[in-house]
Amino acid sequence: MSKKKWIIISSLVVVLGGGGYGGYHYWKANSAAEEPVMEEKPQLPTVAADTGEVKKTIYSTGTVEAKAHEEVKSDMSTKVERILVKEGQHVSKGTPLFTFDSADAELQIQKQEIALSKLERDMLELGKRKDKIVSDKKGKIKEIMVKAGETVSTNQVIAKVIDMDHLKIVGKFYSVQSTKFQVGQQVRVFLRASLTYTEGIVTNIDQAGKKVENAGVLYDVEVLVKKDSGLGVGDIGQVEYRGPNGEIGLSQIVTKFEFPEEMEIVAGTEGKVSKVLVKEDDAVQPGQTMVEMDMEASDLEKKEKEINLKEAQLDLIQKKRDLSKKQVTATVGGVVTKINAKEGEQIDGSKPAMVIMDMSSVYMKASVDEVDIPYIQVGQTVDVYVTAFGNQVFKGKVVEIPQEGTTQDKTVRFEVKILIADGGKMKHGMTGDCDINVNRVENVVRLPVNAVEVLEEGKGTVMVKDPNSGELMPKEVEIGIEGAEFIEIKSGVKAGDEVMVTGGMG
Repeated sequence: MSKKKWIIISSLVVVLGGGGYGGYHYWKANSAAEEPVMEEKPQLPTVAADTGEVKKTIYSTGTVEAKAHEEVKSDMSTKVERILVKEGQHVSKGTPLFTFDSADAELQIQKQEIALSKLERDMLELGKRKDKIVSDKKGKIKEIMVKAGETVSTNQVIAKVIDMDHLKIVGKFYSVQSTKFQVGQQVRVFLRASLTYTEGIVTNIDQAGKKVENAGVLYDVEVLVKKDSGLGVGDIGQVEYRGPNGEIGLSQIVTKFEFPEEMEIVAGTEGKVSKVLVKEDDAVQPGQTMVEMDMEASDLEKKEKEINLKEAQLDLIQKKRDLSKKQVTATVGGVVTKINAKEGEQIDGSKPAMVIMDMSSVYMKASVDEVDIPYIQVGQTVDVYVTAFGNQVFKGKVVEIPQEGTTQDKTVRFEVKILIADGGKMKHGMTGDCDINVNRVENVVRLPVNAVEVLEEGKGTVMVKDPNSGELMPKEVEIGIEGAEFIEIKSGVKAGDEVMVTGGMG
């Protein structure tokens, strides 16, 4: 009962009691002349101070917990091969619980190694990236095939150019004649217009041949000649043939001079294009810069690849480590209370594969308000009540007081750990409450809490009954421990003194 409430009740009783007794004498005095009445004093409830135990407790609700509670989990993404225990089975620390199918794990490792190799190759290619693309050809640009902001690959064609310094002529020969030519061979070409010869180089020899009307099957021999002021596209000529025995001849058909096939310029690097420096119809020379690359984007990509590579390396290490954990063992001793894992299936990551609990010791986690925590000490005795067992009292002891509280409904509470004796019947997760005995004295003078008006800490008043006259007189007392049922009286009242109480004797 709170001090404030007791003060109100006690004062009210004193007023009522005093008022009743005073009224009695007033009535007696005024009615004495009328008729004699036998005087009878009012009987107010009293209690005798005695000696005994006084204890102060702190009430709290809590939850029952096992000594050890392990939820067995695994990051393995492979199937469970065998489950080695059953629900209800007692296991010791280190007992094998289940095994994984290592075939899947080994396959995952192989896949990760391939992915890692690809990332390493990508990093190598990033290191080879160039800051520009240069021409390796001489000629006039016919087509630009890349734009700023686009991404190019190493073998991608970025431009096509025409060799403006040379012309091509194709000589038509019979098979036996075509075999006498070699790529790179220097030959002469007869110019029909000027009846002169010019020098050329064989660049290609047809191995298939084509059938030509009135000539049979002929084979093409391509010859590249240097263009000069007297030779142009559309001029006609014939490629000269020299046999092994010194015989000389010309290709079977007169053909026209034309520009060589378009030449392709490839990127030779990869990445994002920053700027294109040339345009169509521009003349380019070998070594000339055609495109500038965005190296800032390449640096960012390189950093991302480095992160991906590191993650892949760590993932591979983890997978190999997981493979070494093919057999999962218990980290605590106890009873297997739940098995969610199933043979032939992967473990559901949202649930523990197994649950192991050690119920050899049982605890209550009591939620204590922050205003009460200063009074609680390790070793204090506790009366524990578990909802499932009604009013049965279980003895307990405070074994741990946390250094940090948690906020619940705008109040701070501390989870005090209480060891429960004889808690073998309890189950993990049961709810209950407890009285923590924070102070206790024995063989002291005491009064019920409804016999003392507490004025302030250490001080109170009582209504003491005179053993001779039966009169009730107020008296100040020194109080000690204020318990739930009794208050310790240090001075002012001795054992045997009768004191008025309010209400009943409970």
